[in-house]
Amino acid sequence: MEHETRELRTTRRNRKRDMETGGKRKFAFALTALIAGISAAQLDETFPAISFWWKVNHAASSQFVVAHWWTSYTVASALFAPFWLTCAGVTFLLAKRRPGLALIALSTFLIVEPVSCASAPSLERESGNLLGLETPPFADVERNADRRHLVSIDERIRSVGGAGGFPLSEEELRRAVGDLASEASPYVQNGRRIKFDLRFITNEGVPYSANPEKPGIVYYAVNSDGSQFVLTISGLNTPASDRTSMMKEVAWIGAKQPWGGLLAVEEALPQK
Repeated sequence: MEHETRELRTTRRNRKRDMETGGKRKFAFALTALIAGISAAQLDETFPAISFWWKVNHAASSQFVVAHWWTSYTVASALFAPFWLTCAGVTFLLAKRRPGLALIALSTFLIVEPVSCASAPSLERESGNLLGLETPPFADVERNADRRHLVSIDERIRSVGGAGGFPLSEEELRRAVGDLASEASPYVQNGRRIKFDLRFITNEGVPYSANPEKPGIVYYAVNSDGSQFVLTISGLNTPASDRTSMMKEVAWIGAKQPWGGLLAVEEALPQK
């Protein structure tokens, strides 16, 4: 009788343990599905990165490309979904045998995954929010290189312009800028690096926009008395394209974009 009672107690304990294990396993599966769902929602950042990688590495000979188009934020946002989907898959397998350990891992993931989204702005100041990554800034490498070039030319022109006014002819402009005008650009065509170019434009000293034949052309637009000029530049606004356009500034928050949204640098002599 005592032996039967002991077996009954053991059976009840085992049944209770199995029920607890089954409950943990179901809860672990539910958390795994939640992690997988959050991660899968970010695949729209992974697919464009793969697409642009393919386009850049399989560009036609006529296409222009920005060979090194990625940033730390681009890489992080592209790998976000695959990384967390892998974590979800591992914990799904773990939950079948060790549901308790899987629950510990999943609890950690539920804290770390949103935090990793929230920390995205530290990699790219203009991007990222709490529970979803912003569109990867595919043009940032191109834009930053173009901006540095414009700023360098601006500083060179200002250093020679002085109080007498800025260059009023292409010859004066070329003398002022020198070899800086044709330094290497971030653009490549058919495996060859393209150099920056410089064009002289006479207008009212406002941003100049054109239908450029290639990226990396800097337009120096000066007014008639040389008291004001604006620099704009042609680009791709994407890692690979057979069409060039005027390079755009970063996303502008507000109803109106300065200079029509163009990447531009403006200088003017002090008013007398």
